[in-house]
Amino acid sequence: MASAAPRFTLERIDGDPLSLDALTAGGPVVLVFAHADCPTSALALRRLAGLGQGPAGVALACVAEETPEAASRLARRTGIRFPVLAEPAPFEVSRAYEIATVPTAVRIEPGVGVTGTAAGWDADAYERLLGASLPSEEPRRKPGCGARWTYEAAAGLDELEDMIERGWSDGLPVVPPTPERVETMLGSRDGAHSLGPVPPAHGVATLERLAACAVLAGCLPRYFPVVIAAAEAALDPGFNAHGIGVTTQPAGPILVVNGPVRDAIGLNSGMGALGPGARANMTIGRALRLLLTLTGGARPGGLDRSTLGHPGKLGMCVAENEEASPWEPLHVERGFARETSTVTVFAGDAPLSVSDHRSRTPEELAATLAWAAAGQWSPFWWPMDDTSLFVLCPEHAMLFGAAGWAKEQVRAAIFAAAQRPAGELRRGETTPLVQASADDALVRKWTQPELIEIVVAGGEAGRFSAVFGPCNGMQAEVVTREIQWST
Repeated sequence: MASAAPRFTLERIDGDPLSLDALTAGGPVVLVFAHADCPTSALALRRLAGLGQGPAGVALACVAEETPEAASRLARRTGIRFPVLAEPAPFEVSRAYEIATVPTAVRIEPGVGVTGTAAGWDADAYERLLGASLPSEEPRRKPGCGARWTYEAAAGLDELEDMIERGWSDGLPVVPPTPERVETMLGSRDGAHSLGPVPPAHGVATLERLAACAVLAGCLPRYFPVVIAAAEAALDPGFNAHGIGVTTQPAGPILVVNGPVRDAIGLNSGMGALGPGARANMTIGRALRLLLTLTGGARPGGLDRSTLGHPGKLGMCVAENEEASPWEPLHVERGFARETSTVTVFAGDAPLSVSDHRSRTPEELAATLAWAAAGQWSPFWWPMDDTSLFVLCPEHAMLFGAAGWAKEQVRAAIFAAAQRPAGELRRGETTPLVQASADDALVRKWTQPELIEIVVAGGEAGRFSAVFGPCNGMQAEVVTREIQWST
């Protein structure tokens, strides 16, 4: 049933003012109410941009809750070619049409009135309103944001509280992703460039959306090349972001950064390297996690079904202390030049601290590290076919180095030390291999030593290392990407 369509005249960003009468002079029009702070508005406008002036018989127009200047920026960012009308405060047209959410599409028939609406992004509903097919891209549906006039209607609205209420947060305060901040984060990059779908909900990881996540997380623009490389690594199918995002396990992404970019942007590889205190470490890991949550839908209690989770899922990023290591750094092991900057993504459980202040031989220390890791995932689930990441403190690393041990020897010694008779492992949760083995058959914790990865980080004093337990059964590959960075 049709309802009245309030009449209006608004300024057009690239021409004379347009009235509703002019818009409907040739037939029905679909008005798309939007604003620049809403990622779903940008998504909807980009999807509609390919329609040009609109399908045959139906006009399209965007009513942007913005000043003319901001409305022009929105049009440029989204590539739309149909009329864009600027509606600055007090947003009288949006109020008259009772637009509570942006984007909202309103179909108006001349002489009839409003004959249909669609709130948020709903591709099927937009196709019905337009009488035209849209590209079959995911997501087909995405909730919108609050219209600007509703902010004013809510007395005493707190911007930070509003963003948390909308779900733009990981539970901690976030930085408002204003168009200006997002554009600064992007620099000269094309915001529409896509890194691909983000599992499990398969929202599209455009650089603009990733930049918004980096702003929300508190990143500085100079961190953004690392964030891009981290997203590329996490979205590699081998990493299996889908499985990691929906599992009941507590695991999440762990980022290890190597190369000159570490010092250039202030990443901490020394004292407290796995903890708080360094803005770059905390916000880069958080930006990736926000992308997986906000664009990928891996929200705890939603598609993320992790029974407990762990604090590192807020974001975990560490720089390797290459200068304190007796070995070649991780990225060189993985085939990159030492002067190249890279980020490597692991899937891992919460870190377990390993104290060993008394071992004096490499064999003793390797055994300590091995048995600390042996109880991870499940104490009787042997062998494991997934990666464990050891972060060795400089003192532990130097004990191995002083003995002339290469990293391969350390890895082999840890692998060899963690073994138990099958008869001792037949308790609680165990494996088919253990069940089928003779009581005295020795079973190792890992299926192969190559599943033991080693990096060096931490302060120069204190013999505390750590191990991140594996994400079992996800076949999550370790993925490294070069950071496109320069001085």
